[in-house]
Amino acid sequence: MVDIMKRFFDIVIVGGSFGGIKSAWDLRNRLPRRHRITLISDKPETIIRASFPRVVFEDVPLEELALDLARNFEGTGIEFIHDRLVKIDQAGNQIITDGGKRKFDFLVIATGARHAYELIPGSREYAKSICDPSRILETKKAILDFREGDFFSGVGAGYTPCDGPPLEMLMGLDYRLRKLGSRDRARLSFITDKEKVLPPGGPTIWAYLEELFKKRRINALLGVELTRLDADHLYFEDGSKKPYDLCLLIPPYRGVKEVGDSGLTDDLGFIPVEQNTMRAKNSENSNIYAVGDAAAIPGPKQGHLALMQAGVAAAHIAWRINRKGEVPSYLPEFKCVMYLGGGKSLQLYSQWMSDGDVQIAKASHQAELSKIKFEKLFFRHRGNIGEFHRKMIK
Repeated sequence: MVDIMKRFFDIVIVGGSFGGIKSAWDLRNRLPRRHRITLISDKPETIIRASFPRVVFEDVPLEELALDLARNFEGTGIEFIHDRLVKIDQAGNQIITDGGKRKFDFLVIATGARHAYELIPGSREYAKSICDPSRILETKKAILDFREGDFFSGVGAGYTPCDGPPLEMLMGLDYRLRKLGSRDRARLSFITDKEKVLPPGGPTIWAYLEELFKKRRINALLGVELTRLDADHLYFEDGSKKPYDLCLLIPPYRGVKEVGDSGLTDDLGFIPVEQNTMRAKNSENSNIYAVGDAAAIPGPKQGHLALMQAGVAAAHIAWRINRKGEVPSYLPEFKCVMYLGGGKSLQLYSQWMSDGDVQIAKASHQAELSKIKFEKLFFRHRGNIGEFHRKMIK
């Protein structure tokens, strides 16, 4: 257990995306300055991947979506270190990085997930990437060059809890081909191993998306397990295969390997947590937390949920240190602003995962503008957004 009588505490956060940044700021805002907060990331910057459709279809420069982490945290009371996690030593309350060892009183793991290309042979070599910043410009060129033939976008078999990005690319390409007058020469398909499109959305959203697919003449292949691909065909678990001209794919998710031998993870490499605190269930000293894609928690892996989880984890750590305060409840909600092209996005909001009654599906220019507004505010406030993400369009 943590010695709560200490004069100051060292809180270490590993991971520099939404979950890590939100955790750092919430802790800094809740704790006296004598407590040290350190954010460590193997990347010098974070990139807002949710805006990749605008990079592809609206020519937004990738650098406009990048946040330099060292510059961002200058003078904030949050120390940023560009370093790579190697191992977590629970017994010693320390992490090992390329730069050495670092002790912690509390640790927040916000490393995200890795794309396990090896589980679907050919996925790295032949499919284009939707979520990898290092490959998105290559994907952009392939999509903009596409005029006719068979286009597939979706996820493979083996746990891929985020179907939004491949759907956005489908909708964006559909709009683009219609503007070019070549839509009739292209066959667009969405593939997923799930039985519904966006399962966490609930019945209202499922029905809306079904009608949208019909209207846009997009074929939905539901409950199919893509197991491999070569340069010409997609191969499925049932033995069938389909020819393709271009395929965009999110491969299966797995936890990052550096956390794998920590004693914290499940069989997929993710960290089971207590949902009311985000504390790792297998934390030997009850002082390790996990948020965002690193956490094994029901539901999709979305930026909005990572921000919610980070708020809970930070509040619980601060409550333990300050010995007072409040910890918000975690009621996961599905929130997505899906790019449609032509300055419009589809606003999707659902309380389905938390047994709530609200489900919204509505296309509008306002939805697209809300996403851009959030992005600008995030950069302007250096990621110190408080609960603003909860107030965005619903």
